[in-house]
Amino acid sequence: MKSKKYLSGYVDFGILGKREAYIFKNEKKEKDSQPAFRLVIRDNGTWKEVGVFWVRESKPKEPEEEIIDMTG
Repeated sequence: MKSKKYLSGYVDFGILGKREAYIFKNEKKEKDSQPAFRLVIRDNGTWKEVGVFWVRESKPKEPEEEIIDMTG
């Protein structure tokens, strides 16, 4: 079996406390509308999916137009 990489850490849910959290790549993704990653936490010995993530790309800003005062 090939090993898989994933992110692990902790999420502080405030009054609910800190929980172990893992982010896995969505191996079953078939369309762009489906999430790329799944966030799972460990709560009282059971695993619960509590979030999903998509990969987004920001667009570069257009250069701002420079205004030159030619009046004086």
